[in-house]
Amino acid sequence: MTNASITVLGLGAMGSAITARLRETGYDTTVWNRTAAKTEPHVEAGSRAAPTVAEAIKTGDFVLVVLLDHASVREQLEPVADALKEKVVINLTTTTPNESRATAAWAAEHGIAYLDGAIMAVPEMIGGPGSRLLYSGDENAYAIARTILETLGTADYEGTDAGLASLKDMALLSAMDLMFTGYVQAIAMMRTVGVSAYDTAEEVQAWLGAMLPHGRGLAEIIDGRTYETGGQSADFTRAAQASMITASREQGIRADLLEPHLKLLNELAATGRGGKDWLAIIELLTIK
Repeated sequence: MTNASITVLGLGAMGSAITARLRETGYDTTVWNRTAAKTEPHVEAGSRAAPTVAEAIKTGDFVLVVLLDHASVREQLEPVADALKEKVVINLTTTTPNESRATAAWAAEHGIAYLDGAIMAVPEMIGGPGSRLLYSGDENAYAIARTILETLGTADYEGTDAGLASLKDMALLSAMDLMFTGYVQAIAMMRTVGVSAYDTAEEVQAWLGAMLPHGRGLAEIIDGRTYETGGQSADFTRAAQASMITASREQGIRADLLEPHLKLLNELAATGRGGKDWLAIIELLTIK
């Protein structure tokens, strides 16, 4: 399908990386960006630039949207809804699950083939072996666009619910965020005794690498939902967490990143479940 013409809306770091990859793999590309100067390197490399979104989508069989946020997507797409009816629109902008569903519903109302996507990669990874993109929404649109999508990285279709790609993206990003805030906490603590961030990061990486394989076992306990203590009880974990917080403060380091976990453990104990597996805190996360 390298004879397909692709329009890319948005030339931030990610949009630029996607455009470059599409050119490398032989696709005809048209680009638009709110700040026109950002189109110049792409024109020099062989893409066409359009002064408006309306002009940009005229030549594209596929329209890839890589903008700032949900509001930006709607602002740019709504005025050209009629012109999008014969295109496949793939939205790779970071949005929440419900925002993705709202855009999919809007697209369906206007007869637009729409696919929502989430990028599990940084710009430098696009097209490489570690690049992974998640998609959800119109299954036919995914089938039509799949060859193109696979040039950007592994393409995983999550289902017809347009919010699923975003949901998995946000869930995995949440895990990453908590992991790296843990890195920061460890580095801050060890820096107080002259250990460099690099050396602590090496230690943390080795430690987490040893621990991560146990995640599947934790998942089995959560899926069982009985939380009978086979591993570490909430009360034991509370004591350990309190010690981590105290140790941090003794070194003159704030414990703001650690305190939310202890708060949940204390809440669990207050309901008489201190003897249960500490993983039972997951049941407290549901907003009621």
